[in-house]
Amino acid sequence: MTFEKKTILIVEDDRDMRKLLKMYLNHNSYQIIEATSGDEGLNILNNTIPDLIICDIMMPGMDGYELRKKILRNEKLRLVPFVFLSAKGLNKDIIEGFKLFADAYISKPFDPEILKVQVNTLLEKYTEINRLVHFDPLTKLYNRRSLEIYFAQELNRVQRYKQKLSILMLDIDHFKNINDRFGHPVGDEVLKAIAGKLLEQVREVDIIARIGGEEFIILMPETDKETAFTVANRLCTNVAGMSFSQPKIKVTISIGVASAPADGDTPEELLNKVDAAMYSAKRNGRNRVEMAV
Repeated sequence: MTFEKKTILIVEDDRDMRKLLKMYLNHNSYQIIEATSGDEGLNILNNTIPDLIICDIMMPGMDGYELRKKILRNEKLRLVPFVFLSAKGLNKDIIEGFKLFADAYISKPFDPEILKVQVNTLLEKYTEINRLVHFDPLTKLYNRRSLEIYFAQELNRVQRYKQKLSILMLDIDHFKNINDRFGHPVGDEVLKAIAGKLLEQVREVDIIARIGGEEFIILMPETDKETAFTVANRLCTNVAGMSFSQPKIKVTISIGVASAPADGDTPEELLNKVDAAMYSAKRNGRNRVEMAV
């Protein structure tokens, strides 16, 4: 998981206006993506989640209002800050924009300083909202909500491009005993340390989420089951060798491995398979990896 410079999608049919907006916004080195119509903007949003959207209203084909309605129906996009920038500056136009939950409505011609301040403020706000909504506060990994979004996205890639996706589900062995014996602060230390170890051991493209008290999921795009099995065994070995503030603590993990499309093509099927594999690892002695069958 990496955090890159902020991405702004500009949906505007006027070439000169797009050029002007890029000139005003490039002072912060944003990554600017341009769309010349609502339809083109929607196509971009099918594959990209920007950090902010600036949208004209009057455009050929799908106008800005209709694009905004479609965005609001998409769970992955509805929280992305949205700014209407339009020559339609009457009160009724502005009211219509805010009825569609726009975060700002700027009338053309506009003051560039006001635009820059609003963009910066919205990006800072979105960063905080994104942290609260999508990340586990203790481990800083993705949470279950984020996992569901990314899971659907990766499975869509599997189906569209005939790719492979592997899933690891891992559970800390006897974690309740750690909390009971050493206290929850030490248990929290263990969870954070495990999260850090997982981040060290997987690729940047892999998606790690904490889905329960001591349970984690790792999505591994373009990875077959055998490769994922090798990675899982390495994780088991490395976690078993970790040291903690309490010398008496020895932590191991049990991991289940499943793969799409071999073990299923829906999140429900795959989670059931990988969950069963993980519990098979528990039954067979813990500190081990089992593959879904």
